[in-house]
Amino acid sequence: MLDLIARSHCLACDCASSAVLCPDCAPDLDGPLRSLPTRHTLLACAVALGAYTGAIGALVRRAKFQTDTRAARLLCTSLNDALASGVPTLPDVVVPVPTTPWRLAARGFHLPDQLAAVASPHFGAPVARLLRRRWGLAQGGRGYAARLAAGDQLFAIAGPVAGHVLLVDDVVTSGATLHAAAAELLAAGASSVSSLVLGAAGPLRRVRVGVS
Repeated sequence: MLDLIARSHCLACDCASSAVLCPDCAPDLDGPLRSLPTRHTLLACAVALGAYTGAIGALVRRAKFQTDTRAARLLCTSLNDALASGVPTLPDVVVPVPTTPWRLAARGFHLPDQLAAVASPHFGAPVARLLRRRWGLAQGGRGYAARLAAGDQLFAIAGPVAGHVLLVDDVVTSGATLHAAAAELLAAGASSVSSLVLGAAGPLRRVRVGVS
């Protein structure tokens, strides 16, 4: 933890700060999980640590694109603290949303895997990698229609599926990725699917029943 303590700048906004996070950024990671509306989606329940704007988004970007393990550990700690105050659902299994092997090799770690490991004890449910990511374009930078159209090209089932599944990811933008994963899991035998993310960039977009 010394590398987190011995800093002269905020890890999120990089302003001068003797603390890990400055007074402006710290509140973004301090609080209970926030519910996201799920009506007209494929999800039974959806929660986020907070908004993707601000400190959460900055830390996620540092962790993912700068392979900053300090930011990843801070996000995991914040999620652990939020879950300690209560969990919104009781899944049978916790499933991290996967990445492609080449992205995992480039970064050295996958943030949703770490988040799933943090969440699992709080829910009393094991982590299971029931999805694998197909090779293809990243969702980032694509419009919602293109994201949604790519749904059945994103994931494949990697193991037996049953019961209530909790999907864990770092960010939800439109919900297209979560819907694609949920559609695969529901088709494979899941009774219901919920989601847990760090940052929500906006509300989950609606989908027609049966559309990924």
